[in-house]
Amino acid sequence: MHLKEGIAVLREGCFEYANPAFMSITGCRWDMLIGRALPELFPAGERDAILRSHDAVRATGLASTPHEFWIETDRGELRIEMTMTLLRSGEPAPVLATVVDVTPKRRRMDEIRKLSDRLQSILHSMHDVVVSLSAEDATVLSINPAAELLYGIPMRNLTTASESDLIALAHPEDQGKVGDFYRSITVREFDELEYRIVRSDGTVRWVRDEGYVVFCASRGMQRIDHMIRDITEEKQAILDLYRSEKRYKDFFHKTKDMAFSVSPEGVFLDINDAGIKLLGLPGRKAALRSSVYDFVELPVALDEMLRELNERGHVSNRSVTLKPTSEVPIEVDITARAKKNESGAVLYYEGIASNITQAMENQRNRVLRNTAAGMCHYLNSHLMHISSALDGMEEELSEMDERFIISARPEEKDEIWGSGRDALSGYIRDVNLGYRKISKITRAFNSAFLTYREESYLDKTILDIFSACHPEGFD
Repeated sequence: MHLKEGIAVLREGCFEYANPAFMSITGCRWDMLIGRALPELFPAGERDAILRSHDAVRATGLASTPHEFWIETDRGELRIEMTMTLLRSGEPAPVLATVVDVTPKRRRMDEIRKLSDRLQSILHSMHDVVVSLSAEDATVLSINPAAELLYGIPMRNLTTASESDLIALAHPEDQGKVGDFYRSITVREFDELEYRIVRSDGTVRWVRDEGYVVFCASRGMQRIDHMIRDITEEKQAILDLYRSEKRYKDFFHKTKDMAFSVSPEGVFLDINDAGIKLLGLPGRKAALRSSVYDFVELPVALDEMLRELNERGHVSNRSVTLKPTSEVPIEVDITARAKKNESGAVLYYEGIASNITQAMENQRNRVLRNTAAGMCHYLNSHLMHISSALDGMEEELSEMDERFIISARPEEKDEIWGSGRDALSGYIRDVNLGYRKISKITRAFNSAFLTYREESYLDKTILDIFSACHPEGFD
């Protein structure tokens, strides 16, 4: 008999003997214990049960079932376990009462129960399905309520299911590999598989099933657990991303414009075939070893654009002159954005560069044609004034000659000369006015083009010329 067990002998329901362990456990002294009735030693709520157990042992001769209850001692509250058996010696037959302090065991059991309750609470609140299968007959030992939501099947049906029932919930096309997966877990000890299931309403969902063997040191393999997670949205997101990347790559490589991405330092991270051709590079490897600064005619313009990208995050329709390996400058229109991380640091720049060299040349030609037409109209108007004035002077002189010939008196000649001089003076003023206007536009052209340096556009130069002539109008 274990030395920590308390033993007492009862005769006719009163204590006749008790060992030191009994008195230590119950907290009673010897003089307070001997002769005392059994129930009086224990809490009032337990006395009736203890007395019934004692009487049943005396009546039947059979040992009582263990009975646990709490008692108050000078060492605090203790949980004890009591059993009683009938001793055959003596008349009336005495009863042997055994008590054991099970407080540490009970407290451990309570902690285990609390832990189990918490785990059960966690399992019940999880969105993932957790199912445990018996390693012996593959029946469901436990399954959490998330399974009802995933499969659309009542819990009462799932709790009585088996491994084959779970396999049958897989999509018909996936049942073969799911069956192999479940059967191989005992060998692999851990494995995972993604497959489709068919819910009770006919909808198809994707799941990731992680299976692993749970071992018990004393009993060997005990059960097989599966954690099944619904990954339908994850699968759809991956599919959408794949499609988006495919569309992006198709656009990136098929567009006739230069599509590119460069590091914050300006090194090419990616560039399409159109960009490689535009820059005159021999191939993709050469492009990825190059920097965008190698091809920009004015690095200051690129620095300014990068500053705007860093501040605003994007630029649109920015004109930049590039110098490819052919050394023939080209003008491009750049639209780009800065790709940043969560902290705001620039990861890379990406954008599109459209070759607008021919478009700009056509624009310059249109400006020049329109300017030439406007200048011709301007000059012709004043030349017509000069021509009209010259014709008028010729007519006036011819008329004066005729009138001088037929005039006899001196006073008539003076009148003819006076009126003719006034008319000629008016014509001379018209000639001088036309001359001044034509001279002004000539000086404006000389001033503009003597100081002109090649620019991206001629519009400003032409407008400066017209502005110089504007004070007196274009008539």
